[in-house]
Amino acid sequence: MRRINSYRLTGVIDAAGALVVSTSADQSAPRGRVIAVEVDYPAGTVALTLTSKNLAVTQTIMNLSAANTDAIYYPRVPVCLNTGAETIYYSTTAKVYEPYMVFGHLTMTAASGTAAQVVSMIVYVEEY
Repeated sequence: MRRINSYRLTGVIDAAGALVVSTSADQSAPRGRVIAVEVDYPAGTVALTLTSKNLAVTQTIMNLSAANTDAIYYPRVPVCLNTGAETIYYSTTAKVYEPYMVFGHLTMTAASGTAAQVVSMIVYVEEY
């Protein structure tokens, strides 16, 4: 049975302008497809990265440059051949994209933010 679960990552930016928040170890790790990411930016500008640790490999799901406007994103990755080449096309110019697969804990990292401001992400994962 499929269901969409949400995973909230929230933290306070430190004095150096940085932050690292992961889904907690006692919480079950997301297993499924990332459908959407809701970002609640602080008043100041901050650069955010969302990653997932899938077994031995860490994948970057989103890498947002400095911004401060709340938004919902729908991250996708190009489909590839069994050689790893991103060459599967819907037509001669349009690649085929699919949601990211996650099978591990999520991590939100902030850089160049304003100290003491709160930033959060809600990651919506379609799980099976």
